[in-house]
Amino acid sequence: MPDILIAEDHSIVRIGTAMLLRDSVPNAVITDVETFDEVIQEVDRNHFDLLLLDIHIPGGDNFQMIEAVHLRRPGLRILVFSSYEEQLYAIRSLKSGAMGYIHKRSSPEEVVKAVKQVLKGEKYISEDVKSQLIGQLLSTGPSQKDSLSSLSNRELEVMRLMLRGASTMEIKNTLNIRDSTISTYKTKIFSKLQVSNLIELSEKLRLMEGYG
Repeated sequence: MPDILIAEDHSIVRIGTAMLLRDSVPNAVITDVETFDEVIQEVDRNHFDLLLLDIHIPGGDNFQMIEAVHLRRPGLRILVFSSYEEQLYAIRSLKSGAMGYIHKRSSPEEVVKAVKQVLKGEKYISEDVKSQLIGQLLSTGPSQKDSLSSLSNRELEVMRLMLRGASTMEIKNTLNIRDSTISTYKTKIFSKLQVSNLIELSEKLRLMEGYG
């Protein structure tokens, strides 16, 4: 009887996912929350076999959420469930301690497959990401994706907020970093992606197949 915690702030997605798992995972006990504070409260109080975690919910918006959960419940299986670009975030999720990444555009069948696989203690990534990894292993030269992969998790978070039009104050409050640190990240992002301003950055990412 697996106990599954769903962390998702969009009620339609949360309710629909809960219904899907109740119908597809035998005897599953489903708990759902919509903020990261509620995630922490639940994992402090109860045992769960799986946390299906959107990494962009109120109270949390980064990979450090995975570490924060594991500090309280070491070994808790985490499957990241997100609309962020899979080829950038899937591997980073695994490296941060999650056991898998499933995109919200995935079919219901694929979501169930990912959940069952992680519940068995196996890691999950999609066939597209597997193909990407194989391509990287076989590639002999750099690609545009390589420059994105060179960004640290924090740089990627700052870049995403910049592209959403967030002000320096909003970035500072969201990521809990100083103004000078934001400036440093911005410089590194522009340097690694070889652009000089936000317009060039947006255009370069738009041209990169599969971004966003």
